[in-house]
Amino acid sequence: MTDERATGAGRPRQSALDARIKESAVALLGEKGFAGLSVNRICQRAGVPRPTFYRRWPSGVAALIEAFNDRFEDALLGDTGNVKADLIAFSVSVRNRYADPVVSICLPAIYEARRVTPELVRPIGEAQRDRRKINIGTLASALNEQGLHPVLGPYDIIFTLTAAIDQGYLIDRPVTDDFIARLVDALLR
Repeated sequence: MTDERATGAGRPRQSALDARIKESAVALLGEKGFAGLSVNRICQRAGVPRPTFYRRWPSGVAALIEAFNDRFEDALLGDTGNVKADLIAFSVSVRNRYADPVVSICLPAIYEARRVTPELVRPIGEAQRDRRKINIGTLASALNEQGLHPVLGPYDIIFTLTAAIDQGYLIDRPVTDDFIARLVDALLR
């Protein structure tokens, strides 16, 4: 089958089945919050037996976290030789993720869980830190290669861009392409 991936021992995992289970976890989170994210409910909604679920994830939260992190797998800064264009493209891509149905359902619950039970969503923060570290390295290298020396360092530039995007989402005023371009210009001075 073309819709399967090997997992080592046992039967191959089916991507479509994985996606259906993760979609069920996201839908339940939206309806019932983290408290209603039980494996039984996820399995019932996805139409799969519990062993099928447990072959993939240890908990409902783990399936949800994978569904959320999947949305950001490619949220990495590119290096085409034009730092400004790369930062704009990266920022637009990150901003557009907030319109993704999985992200828009998960983020409010993640913010709340981070406040109340931070260990519950720690893997999301870890994945975010890993991506940020890669992005900072890419930006540092690109700035160096292009002989650019902005006032702010790579960490501060990435942080400022993503914080502006995040705040725009939180106050329901997504940042515009024009704002992103002007912010990138200012950050590269």
